Amino acid sequence: MSCNDAAEYVSALCDGEMIPPAVAQHIATCPECQVRLNDYLALSVELRRAGSLELAGAASSPHWTKPQNRVATWWQKGWGTMRIPKLAFGVLIAGVVVLASALAVTKARAHNTGTVVLLSTAGPNGPLGADCPMSTQDNSKAMCSWYGHVGSQFLAYKIRLLSRDGGRVLLGIRTLSYPLSSGPRNLSSFANDNEPGKKVWFEPGKPLKFDVPDVGTLTFKGQWLDRVPILGTLDPGPNELRLGRPLLLKDNVVFGDLSSSIGGYYSQDDPDLAIVIYVQGQGRFVLSELPIKGAVEAQVAMSRISFEAAGHSWQLVSGVPVCRSNHLWVLYQPHYQLHFTMKEHIGVGNARLVQSKPGLWVPQD
Repeated sequence: MSCNDAAEYVSALCDGEMIPPAVAQHIATCPECQVRLNDYLALSVELRRAGSLELAGAASSPHWTKPQNRVATWWQKGWGTMRIPKLAFGVLIAGVVVLASALAVTKARAHNTGTVVLLSTAGPNGPLGADCPMSTQDNSKAMCSWYGHVGSQFLAYKIRLLSRDGGRVLLGIRTLSYPLSSGPRNLSSFANDNEPGKKVWFEPGKPLKFDVPDVGTLTFKGQWLDRVPILGTLDPGPNELRLGRPLLLKDNVVFGDLSSSIGGYYSQDDPDLAIVIYVQGQGRFVLSELPIKGAVEAQVAMSRISFEAAGHSWQLVSGVPVCRSNHLWVLYQPHYQLHFTMKEHIGVGNARLVQSKPGLWVPQD
């Protein structure tokens, strides 16, 4: 709702007419529209006052008498002609105040209402992955997970929403970390283990600190939503890269289906963080708007990324527009291996980019 859309209803509101609830909500919370409303109210009051004076003059006796108390007479006259407009004005202002108060209460309550917690995670050096929705009603959508590098450590975590108590939720948090120098490990048992881990209460709107030995402190933040979010808006934000239930094709044949990765939706708006697609045994793809050393330029057509690499034709098809640019840089590393192994693992993550020389970046790992 814009101010221009609401402007036509301001005069109707001053006339005591009903207006759509969405418009009333906008006017009650928009300073610009409230200024316009006050201007209309002032104009309405002045017109009614002038009209009342004219009517009083038309009905007055042709014989003029000198008032005994000019100040008292004008006060009485002003009060008499303003009685009805003041009443209407007062009722209208009271209605607006009540509406604004109700909206304020609704907004305050919105902090602890909803059925989905949108969780974001940050490590000692910045964000870890994308925001993750967890449902309090659907157990199949009640878990978040992430893996990657944090400093010299490899970190993997799983967070499961176990229960709800009013405006807070009980989370089960499991973590696994080890030095990158120790080499890759098999994480199948960690991935398939459904044990809740450490149980902590979390209230969306208040940060939760969680210490991981040898890694540092993780910070969880969250907000309530009334549903699991649909794949964002159609228009990506500045510097934003997005993948929605992506499908990777190699020579027009499905090479990797990432529909289940992080709820099927991944978004990153930090230009120094590249999106990484990893296929167990097949390497990884690093995507960024920044030119990466050794990368090829990919063409972007809304939700389709096309490029040539390692002698093959590749296409990454997303359920949402990928970015605002018409090209990206894709680095394909067919021999890349994670610091863990899992059977038929396909995942989405990120990699920090560092500038190797002016105008050229490399993944930091």
